[in-house]
Amino acid sequence: MASQSSSSVPPAIVAFATWVVPGSGYWLIGQRGRALTVGITIMILFILGLLIGGVRVVDVPPGVLSSPVNAVSQKPWFVGQILAGPITLISSSIGKGTEYYVSHARLNEIGTLYTAVAGMLNLLAIIDAAYRAGHNGAAR
Repeated sequence: MASQSSSSVPPAIVAFATWVVPGSGYWLIGQRGRALTVGITIMILFILGLLIGGVRVVDVPPGVLSSPVNAVSQKPWFVGQILAGPITLISSSIGKGTEYYVSHARLNEIGTLYTAVAGMLNLLAIIDAAYRAGHNGAAR
């Protein structure tokens, strides 16, 4: 049996760590098994999305920093994708190259869906890990 976790890490740090590397917030609060399960699941789901639809399924909307509302209205799925962490920005910068083609039809949609669902699952992990950090491991 795993020992009861006692976290002295602030919930904000746990939440940020979970966004940067999915599952790492659980690791910080001492829940190693959960950290590996969540982290590996989210990363595999994101990578499968890239393999199915190609690296160009992750596309940063133009003007995301200057006009975020307009950018999100153009590509709302990016909100889900960016929640998966910096891997989204890395994938987007790699996909900007001319040697990559945009997939079409269902493959593009499925790849986009997988990457967005990975981000939404990471959002749930962020909320849960931060809650557990604030409540000393909370209900296991």
